[in-house]
Amino acid sequence: MNLIYFLFTLLLLVVNLAGLTALVSRWIGSYALARSAGVLLFCLGMFFLEHFLGLGKLTWLWPMTTAVSVFLLYAERQRLLQGGFLRAELVFVLAFAYGIAWKWMFPIIYPTSERVTDLFFIGNYLPGAQLPPLDHWFPPNKFDFYYAFQHYAAALMGRIFGMGPGLTYNIAFALLMALPITLAWDFAARFLAESWKRWLVVITFTLGGTGATPFVHLSHQAPANASEQDMVYIANDGMWASQRFIGLFDQRLNTQFGHSWFPNKAVNGWEPRELPSEDFGYQYYVGDYHPPLGGFFLLLLAIAAIGVIETARAARPATESAPEQVAESTFLPTALLAMTVPVMIATNTWTFPLQGALVLGWIAWRYLNRQPPCWRALIAGGLLGFLLLYPFLAGFAAKSLSTPIKLVTAQDHTPFMQFMAQHWPILLFGALALWQKETRRMGLLFAVVFLGLLLISELIYVDDPTGGRFERTNTTMKWWGWIWSGAAVALSVTLLMSARRWVQAVAVAALLLINLYAWDVARYVIYTNKDAAGKMEAHSVYTRDATVRDMFRYLEKAPYGIVLENWYGDAYTDSGIYAVFAVKPSLLGWPSHLMTWHGSVGQAWALKEQIRQFYAGTLADSADWLIANKVEYIVWNYRDHTATPGAWALVNQAIGGKYAWIEFQQNPENKVGLWVRRK
Repeated sequence: MNLIYFLFTLLLLVVNLAGLTALVSRWIGSYALARSAGVLLFCLGMFFLEHFLGLGKLTWLWPMTTAVSVFLLYAERQRLLQGGFLRAELVFVLAFAYGIAWKWMFPIIYPTSERVTDLFFIGNYLPGAQLPPLDHWFPPNKFDFYYAFQHYAAALMGRIFGMGPGLTYNIAFALLMALPITLAWDFAARFLAESWKRWLVVITFTLGGTGATPFVHLSHQAPANASEQDMVYIANDGMWASQRFIGLFDQRLNTQFGHSWFPNKAVNGWEPRELPSEDFGYQYYVGDYHPPLGGFFLLLLAIAAIGVIETARAARPATESAPEQVAESTFLPTALLAMTVPVMIATNTWTFPLQGALVLGWIAWRYLNRQPPCWRALIAGGLLGFLLLYPFLAGFAAKSLSTPIKLVTAQDHTPFMQFMAQHWPILLFGALALWQKETRRMGLLFAVVFLGLLLISELIYVDDPTGGRFERTNTTMKWWGWIWSGAAVALSVTLLMSARRWVQAVAVAALLLINLYAWDVARYVIYTNKDAAGKMEAHSVYTRDATVRDMFRYLEKAPYGIVLENWYGDAYTDSGIYAVFAVKPSLLGWPSHLMTWHGSVGQAWALKEQIRQFYAGTLADSADWLIANKVEYIVWNYRDHTATPGAWALVNQAIGGKYAWIEFQQNPENKVGLWVRRK
């Protein structure tokens, strides 16, 4: 990708966000909250509108929004410069640059974790059709069964700035990760005067360490004579070990300390339960643009809104030495706080109950302090959120699968030592926050909410299709990461604002232990292959081959239509890669994912078998089958050619009358190319 184009795109995005921040900050007295609120409200409004009218390409919009942004920044320069706008923008740019640096070093989207799945979600929205859009993995069905609001928002950005799917994915990731960091900084800045304390809180939140981090280093020792390739594996282990300590890494400990503190309890017929906790900072390593990112954004938006409300300037009558002070309005921050609850349903439904518990906890806490909240603002914000999402929820509710809540059985509870190792920092912070007189009011709120939710996570879980050692895996992965991230910011701030030095010292020591994870991050960056660095279109692992690159470009420019690709497995394969980067529907996505989302999908399994037969050249009436399924393009790559010798000739003979073959390389003995439907 042209570096100048990439940097100019980033500059345009930053300028537009700065203009949006300047505009919204007229009504919200926090630049971080104004920026996030502006992005959220704009995306919600467009999401609502496009359920009635698909707006298609929106590249005509950015010249106008950029001009308006520049005008606003110039017209309001005095207010902005006097109010700390530049400092707030600097924090945002640093946070955004950190995410861009990760994606610059590791931009590739390939079948690992949920990267391809998330790119498919974004691709559903990129054409700009009326919502719900066509399901690109299961046409002609509609994509109305998944909580993908953040993917719509990413696609909206890509449509406005004319970006391809890979670049959209990578920039949206960096942006969505930057916003919670700025909100964490804003919350810390409202209570902590010393900048080093704010940085300590934000770095702890951003890096991704947990309470298990020091125990990982004490419990596992790398070989003394490790090769360079060994160091690659060791660096990767260090990145996930703190998050996936319970039930996974704790089964690989090799020091006397590790064996004595965390004995292996596996017995015949029973395996230790895998209980991960994927917090905010860990998402940089994972690299997925998955719903937990939006969940963290809404979590920090709520915490920052609470910070703004609780530090709002009170009214004061005029005196001889001071003029009258007008009370700072908290209506909009309170409305935003309420709005995060319904928006969470469309963003990360897993943490919707937790977000509701946070808001309800704040409401109860206000009553305990004899300061009832503004119910007009709460009702207005909650109602507006539900109204803007109503068109989405109408279809989503009908397609959602049953996931009952069940009690955790005795054999599925977290082992005590592992539980303490993973969560000791927030347990310590909660205890100290409750004990401190000067911070007890704020500490009570966050300790009861976050530690109460942590306790609840040991009592109940969401019964999804997984079982055995993975019975609680999805629940703890989604809940614990959210709980940890919120508690790490909110509770650490309450301790660092304590008047007692020893309390501050304990908090600082705990945070520094967590931040040993910086060593793991540095080691990962040093030893991990960065051959794809800077290739932000995200498909260079495929397009480094010139023939494949030409096929990608052809499909990208070709008219919209269904693409057929071979079946290589039920999930986490290269099936559908050509279609997803071309922003076109694939006849069939990953069948096991479709089963997870839709339940029983007999049609998908039947299609899988038909596709397998087609590529083997044994499907009867294959040309009629293709036309019945409205297939426009058929991919035949190196792997397809070598899998079944002679199959290309059989397929071409069967469909050649209705599909034209386009060759993409000169070797006639090695057929690689596309069939395109004749008009």
